[in-house]
Amino acid sequence: MSKIPKIPVVSVGDRVIYALQPKQYEAYKLLPFLRPPEDPYPQNIGYGGAAGGGKSYFSRSVLAAVALYWPGSTAILFRRTEKEVKENHIIYFRTEFPEWLDDQHMYSYNGQDLVFSWYNGSRTLFGYLRNDADVFTYQGPQYDVMIFEESTHYTEFMIRWLIGNRLRSTAPGTRPFSLFPSNPGNRGHAFYKRLFIERRYREDQGEEPGNYAFVQAKLTDNYELMQNDPGYAKRLNLLPSPWKEWQRDGDWTAGVGLAITQLDRKIHLVPPFKIPPHWPQFGAFDWGYEHPWSFGHYAISEDGKIYKIETISGWRQLPHEIAERVSKHVDPHTLRWIHAGHDSWAVRRALGENVPTVAETFNQYGMILTQANIDRVQGLQQVRLRLTPNEAGDPQLVFFDTEGNRRCLDTLESMVTDPHDPEDALKTDANEYGEGGDDAYDETRYGICSRPMAAPSLVRDEGVRAWAPETLAHEYEQTHRHRSDLRSKSTPLEYDDPQFGDVM
Repeated sequence: MSKIPKIPVVSVGDRVIYALQPKQYEAYKLLPFLRPPEDPYPQNIGYGGAAGGGKSYFSRSVLAAVALYWPGSTAILFRRTEKEVKENHIIYFRTEFPEWLDDQHMYSYNGQDLVFSWYNGSRTLFGYLRNDADVFTYQGPQYDVMIFEESTHYTEFMIRWLIGNRLRSTAPGTRPFSLFPSNPGNRGHAFYKRLFIERRYREDQGEEPGNYAFVQAKLTDNYELMQNDPGYAKRLNLLPSPWKEWQRDGDWTAGVGLAITQLDRKIHLVPPFKIPPHWPQFGAFDWGYEHPWSFGHYAISEDGKIYKIETISGWRQLPHEIAERVSKHVDPHTLRWIHAGHDSWAVRRALGENVPTVAETFNQYGMILTQANIDRVQGLQQVRLRLTPNEAGDPQLVFFDTEGNRRCLDTLESMVTDPHDPEDALKTDANEYGEGGDDAYDETRYGICSRPMAAPSLVRDEGVRAWAPETLAHEYEQTHRHRSDLRSKSTPLEYDDPQFGDVM
């Protein structure tokens, strides 16, 4: 049996408590207590990828190092449930780091609160995050270190709220940081992938490249597991895709586990330009009050390519407030049609009796809504088809590079397949703060289904260029001129019956 390469990182006297393998040690060297106080360091460290990379062991070694090297500090490790954190960490931690060493009492463990209180004043806590509301359980304490084990199991809201509110220095000399050990997949996949794999950052939310680092670890990097359980790799090969690629290879792009894998911002985000007047323009709308609403403004080129000009969205606004905001961004008279979810025609008791529907309110602002095709499976297929590049590498759906459209793409990238219906995208709701949800996806789906992909024609007549830009422009000009002439020559109709009012 060959010797497994390990580097001691946590020792008490002559006794080594934690020793890391090379890939684990590569991530360990990024921690701030190994750097001079004046040196910058990444405050968010990602680690892992494939199953069997030694993430859990590495996380516990960091907890022990923080407790010993930063006296008086406080660190916490999260898992999805209390059972998971006990079975995957607390039992192992107490075995790996005994409570007594050489007659010295190292810590006391409180099983009710899941907290280790160390002899030097440090504290190590274990928590769990299953739902967004669980973050408020940790509203009071402050933490020098947070470890989100299996980070993709958590929502972006959970992580942002905890880091933004609870991560801060609690003892002299500590330099707060967060650790993100994880495999691909699950509800936090897109968030994790954007930050640690693609390294795409949002400056308006304070994300800076120097604050993020990632160390990829695969099964082959865990020499100990490969030696002790050589059949583990073969069992990973039995997994169905995309779990096989996630767990075996740590591949963040394989299948992605997302409903829309065709998205690539390099080709689907385009610089805005002035839309030619002869291009048909239309809208799509997904209404919401307790969940966000989304309005999409689209245009179609001569060759049938759809351009999403802008995504306008909001939260907890009344129908007339939504209509006013949309009409400030889009001239309703330029829209040939607006396809909306069927709830825009619903009479809601919460709004009172005999009040206008959302559709009727929009009508008052010059926006006539039409009921959208709400077939979820076919809608998803149409979105995929439009996003898929043709032989020339050109997709039939692109987005102007605007703030609203970037948020829309964030939503599309985060959509996962429904485990109960793999042909559909999983329905997701926004949290109580209006964050997240799939409203922009539904709105985009309505818009695309209003102009579905047509089968290619088997007949081509190069002599008739009905869709040529110059032909359409001429047709638009003639139609526009004809309508103007009619309006100038017409006279108002008069009715004696007052029920008709004035007709102008």
